[in-house]
Amino acid sequence: GVVRIKVPEKDGMVRVPGGRFVMGTAFGKAPPNEKPQRTMISGPFWIDKTEVSVAAYRACVASKHCERPRVTSAQCTYDAQDGELPVSCVRWEDAETYCRSVGKRLPSEVEWELSARGPSGYVYPWGNRLPDCKLANTLIRDNSGRGCFARPWRVGSVPANASVYGVLDLSGNVEEWTQDWYSEHLGDLAPRSGASHTLRGGGFQTSPSRARASTRDWGSVIEAGPNVGFRCAKDATP
Repeated sequence: GVVRIKVPEKDGMVRVPGGRFVMGTAFGKAPPNEKPQRTMISGPFWIDKTEVSVAAYRACVASKHCERPRVTSAQCTYDAQDGELPVSCVRWEDAETYCRSVGKRLPSEVEWELSARGPSGYVYPWGNRLPDCKLANTLIRDNSGRGCFARPWRVGSVPANASVYGVLDLSGNVEEWTQDWYSEHLGDLAPRSGASHTLRGGGFQTSPSRARASTRDWGSVIEAGPNVGFRCAKDATP
């Protein structure tokens, strides 16, 4: 397992101290978009301990700040009877709007990956061992179309998958939007414009090997499938 780093927690967020860490992977079989591996430096920031829940998003819709997610699939969580599921089927703009409505923003890719890997550069949030259905809600195996579960599980309900900073569900459950435009390789991280935004962490419909801490996926402005959700972050005053 990982060596936990004690960090401040407040209002459902944890404060990641920032610092130097290795982003991306040198693993030969990894997709080209995770390369070249490089050392990054991040300032401190706060990040939500869990993915944004249906209940939290419903409150934003009720206050007229957020738009109700469109039903793009029977597996979208917004209309499920469980407010503790992660909200899914949200477009990038919806995620951004929600975060702003609560005085936050979407995390950058650098912040997201540091939250998931810590300074030691673990492969998965919980360490280097391969996921199973007790740790991550993904497909059962890479070559299987069958999922561990038919839908996401409740946010933060599996403490065993916590990252070194105690951030939960960074692997599997729902893929998470970041604020960054997508770039094809790590040398051009966070371009000023683009066609799609970066998604991180994989979801319940993602194969286990594509739910690593360095995995990078993308979605267009209209992407709003049941595998997609988000969490928020905010600046930390040093």
